[in-house]
Amino acid sequence: MRRPTIPMPLLLSLTLWLAACANTQEQEFNRNVAEANFKLGVGYMQSGHYDVATEKLLKALQYEDDYPEAHNAIAVLYEEIREYGPADEHYRRAIDLKPDYTLARLNYARFLCLREPARAAEGENEFQKIIADPNNAGANAAEAYAGLAICTRQRNDPVQAETWLRQALEINPNNASALFELARLSQTQNKTLQARAFLQRYHSQSRPTAQSLWLGITIESSQDGDPLLRRDYSALLIAQYPNSEEARRLKQPE
Repeated sequence: MRRPTIPMPLLLSLTLWLAACANTQEQEFNRNVAEANFKLGVGYMQSGHYDVATEKLLKALQYEDDYPEAHNAIAVLYEEIREYGPADEHYRRAIDLKPDYTLARLNYARFLCLREPARAAEGENEFQKIIADPNNAGANAAEAYAGLAICTRQRNDPVQAETWLRQALEINPNNASALFELARLSQTQNKTLQARAFLQRYHSQSRPTAQSLWLGITIESSQDGDPLLRRDYSALLIAQYPNSEEARRLKQPE
C-alpha cells in the first residue's frame, strides 16, 4: 500500500512554520539571557564591582546586540573606568538603536562636556534640545539643566552653572544631579555648611558613590569641617569602593 504523500506546498509551509517556531524560541532565549545579565551587570556596577559588571554587560550584548539599555549601561561603566573610546561607541549605539532614549542622550551629552572638551558645544546643544522638547518636561528637563551646569562649569562659568542648577531644583527639588553639583560648587567656593547640606540632601536621594564620598571627605577636610563626618565618609569609601581611584587616593600618605 502506498503511503499518502504530503503535497509539496503544505510540506514547505510546515517546514517554514517549524523554522519560525525554532527562531522565535531562540530569540526569546537570547532575550531572557541578555536581560538577566543586564540586570546583574547593573547591580555589580552599582556596588563597585566593575570587572564582573563588565563581564555581565558584555554577555548581555553577546546574546542581544540591539539592546539599547545594555549599551547605555556599559557606556556609563566604561566612562567610570576611564575608557572613553568604548564609552563613546556604546553611547552612540544606544541612541542609534533608540533615538528617543532620553537617558542615553542625557548621559552622552554630559559625557561630551566632561570627557571631550573639543565637543562640549555638541553636549550643550543636546541638552538644549532635550529642554525644548515638550515631551521632556519635569524630571528630564531638570536633568538637562543640571547637565548644562556641568558644561558651563567646565568652561569656568560658575555663575551660569549655579543659575542652571537652581533652575533644575525649581523643576525637581530632589534632583540628585543638581544637588551633587551644587555641593561641589559650594565646596570650591569654600562654603562648607552649604556644601555639606547639599551633599546630605544628595545622599538622601541617591546611594553614595565613590565620587560623592570623596566630595564629602574634601568638604569635611576644610578648616570648619567635621572630623567625625570625614571619618565616616572615609570608612564608607573604603568599605564600599575599595578598588576605586578615590579609595586609592585616600590610602596614599599625605
